[in-house]
Amino acid sequence: MATIRTQWQRIQNYIWLVCGLVCLFAALIFWAITDSDALVEVEKSAETEAELQIQPEKVAATNLLGALQKEVRPLEMTTRVVNTATYEPEFRGTKFINDNKNAATIELFRATKDDVIRSFLKKQSDRKNFFYIRLSGENQIEQYVLLYGIYGNSDQAKQALQQLPFQFPKSIQPQVHEIENYAVLVNDMGAEEMGSNSKLYAVNLKSAPLPRIDESLVVPPKPKPTVPVVDPKAATTTTTVTRRDEEGNVVDVQQSHSGVESAPKKNGNKVAETEISDPFN
Repeated sequence: MATIRTQWQRIQNYIWLVCGLVCLFAALIFWAITDSDALVEVEKSAETEAELQIQPEKVAATNLLGALQKEVRPLEMTTRVVNTATYEPEFRGTKFINDNKNAATIELFRATKDDVIRSFLKKQSDRKNFFYIRLSGENQIEQYVLLYGIYGNSDQAKQALQQLPFQFPKSIQPQVHEIENYAVLVNDMGAEEMGSNSKLYAVNLKSAPLPRIDESLVVPPKPKPTVPVVDPKAATTTTTVTRRDEEGNVVDVQQSHSGVESAPKKNGNKVAETEISDPFN
């Protein structure tokens, strides 16, 4: 019985497989009949008048490129640097270089930190001929240069170099330089342009005598109020007794006065003690 069922299931599976193949073959025949190689040409519609007017305007707009170049100027890399660090009043920038580009000066020494120059300036009593600048650039290490004096030419600077009142170690050799040689490496604003508030002031102290005090103008101290001394004998105590009825009315008032008796003073002399002798002893 089981074998009959399995054979019948196989027959059904074959039938479904044959039906599927027949349907697929029919679909291929139908597709081959209906398919055609005819090409359909799509004609491009003519451009409207509005589109034809817009195209020349687009081309004409390119002729106006750069028309606002004068109104909006391009960025220029010539701006000066304003350093927020606190410098001494002797710090100078490009304005100092441009004003004295035809003069000469004495370069005392260079340092990578401005603290070295600031400490040197604080030790000087006269700082009017000192200036220092900051050198910076692409191929230049940041340095601070201390300058001394402004001279008309290099000959005057060389004469002043021989008369310098400073003593430096052998490793430091002051030299004469033209100020315009620093123009390429200086791009700062000096302390005189920024309005530095750290200006130097000289304070002269003089001895002054102490003022004399007029004793007549001195206000005398106010006397303290005296408290009266109460005699203990005259001290009394007053006692008031008020009697009221049930309604709260005053019926009787009695007052009594009592004095405080002073304690008797102890006699400093002791009473002589009497001896009692026993007659039987």
